[in-house]
Amino acid sequence: MPDIPWKNGAGTTRLLTEQREWRLSVASIARPAPFSVFEGLIRQMGLLKGQGVRLLPTSGAPPLLLDQAGGLIQFGGDLPLTGMPLHGPVEVLNLMRPDRSTGPNLITITPENPPSGALSGFIAVRGHWDVMAGQQRYTLTPGDSLLGDVPFEITVLKAGQIAYAVS
Repeated sequence: MPDIPWKNGAGTTRLLTEQREWRLSVASIARPAPFSVFEGLIRQMGLLKGQGVRLLPTSGAPPLLLDQAGGLIQFGGDLPLTGMPLHGPVEVLNLMRPDRSTGPNLITITPENPPSGALSGFIAVRGHWDVMAGQQRYTLTPGDSLLGDVPFEITVLKAGQIAYAVS
């Protein structure tokens, strides 16, 4: 999917998938900028590349900090805030879903925190990953994603690996 420039010019968004009740995208943030407001949605975010991002609510509420691969933050889509990249551009993974429903969540997968159950989406952050979807085997490297209608499983976990998944 192509990158779509933000209206304010401070970043881009690449849609990975849009389902009936949720959407998953990658945002590239080049400089400080206000985030779009999405009333009625929950946003979950994970760091893919870069040193991190600090989210500053305009309400004066405490900032949210995402500064480690594998880290996750969650916030209401109706919260007006400004994203401040730390020490250069960043890429973040965004999952958005209605806030009044149970639905998929972003989870972090490491050898110390393996997934329990089938996954709907997978994004490699660090290390090489072996993933089985049905009878098909995939080897994924950082930045690769696997999304599909058929749930899949991780077959091998190795030291140092980090990934995000939709569970």
